[in-house]
Amino acid sequence: MVGKAILFWFLTIFFWGSAPLLERTALKGMSPLLALALRTSFAAILLVFAVLVSGEHRTLSQLGKKEIIAALASGIVAGVFGMFTYFSLLKTGQASKVVPLTAAYPLVTAILSFMLLGERITLMRFSGIVITIVGLIILLRS
Repeated sequence: MVGKAILFWFLTIFFWGSAPLLERTALKGMSPLLALALRTSFAAILLVFAVLVSGEHRTLSQLGKKEIIAALASGIVAGVFGMFTYFSLLKTGQASKVVPLTAAYPLVTAILSFMLLGERITLMRFSGIVITIVGLIILLRS
C-alpha cells in the first residue's frame, strides 16, 4: 500500500473505530430500529447527492441485472439485517467487546468464499482463520 491507499486505510479505521461511540450514544435514547433508520436515511441522502454531483448516475443504464441485484442484496443483508443485529448488540453490550466480536465477519467471508466462489484457502489464510477463532474464544471468556 502506498500514498492514497494508506491514507484511506487510516481514515477507514478512524471512521469505523469512532462510529460505535456515536452509535452507542444514540442507542441510549432510542431503539436499534429507529437509530438504524435515521442513520441509513441520512447516509442515503448524502450518497444520492454525491452520486448526482459526481455524475455516477449516468452509468446506471450500463449496469447489468446481476450487479444491481447483488448491490441491493448486499444492502439488505449487511445494511439492514447486519446493522440491526449489530445495533441491538451495541445497545445492551459494551462497545469495547461488541465491536471486536462482530469484527470477526471476515472469518465468515473467508469460509463462504472458499465454499461458494472456489477461492483457495492458503496456509496464511488458514492461520488467520485459526487465530481469529482463538481471539474470539479469548474475548468471549473475558
